[in-house]
Amino acid sequence: MIIFRIYVISNKRTFFDVYWIEIIIFFSFLTLGFILEQKFNIKKPRKWFFEFNTVILQRLLSIFAYYIPYLDVINTHLPLIEETHPYLVRLFLPNYIAESLQIIQQIPFLPFLYLMLGYGIFIRYKLPKDRLVRFNIMYGIIIISFQGIIHELFLNFTKIFCFDSTDRSEAALLTFLGWVLIFIPCFLRALFGKYESNPFLREAIEVHLGRDGPDFVWWDRGKNNKKPK
Repeated sequence: MIIFRIYVISNKRTFFDVYWIEIIIFFSFLTLGFILEQKFNIKKPRKWFFEFNTVILQRLLSIFAYYIPYLDVINTHLPLIEETHPYLVRLFLPNYIAESLQIIQQIPFLPFLYLMLGYGIFIRYKLPKDRLVRFNIMYGIIIISFQGIIHELFLNFTKIFCFDSTDRSEAALLTFLGWVLIFIPCFLRALFGKYESNPFLREAIEVHLGRDGPDFVWWDRGKNNKKPK
């Protein structure tokens, strides 16, 4: 029943008409700029060009680190919210996310696969080399680890205290908004290249990342947003 209702959501028009073709065009412009720079051997802006592309790639990968955890939350809660709060569903379900939901429906163990590959390959073997990207990957792994626990608590709560679909919908709405309050700071930090300001969370994630080489200098606990050297 839930899968069918998600399929219905994915075919609705949404307020944000963002399509895969627009994302492809964006990356095509970046690729075209790289080709032109190589062809004409532009020396002066070369350093700026590579630094700009590096920053763009860093921020995109950092944001994408939370994409699968966010899809998992949407896949769990939005079908229950759809009937009572349809406009809220449209707000958090742009077209490209609605299309991505079909992937997580076809691969129900995708969150576990993300956790296994993320920690077993990206974190363990320090891929990619950019520490901010790995920091956000590890943050996403922590979030997705707690999602299973919260989901089980949600199911038990609704089974005991919610006796109709309206009550379940309101409980799903409160839980979803709680997750949104967690994801919004994550997306903003990833977008602006910032680290977690909470010293406890920062330390917990940095421990998993380890040291990047023998000359690595650990992060300054007195300056929360200062990146490691």
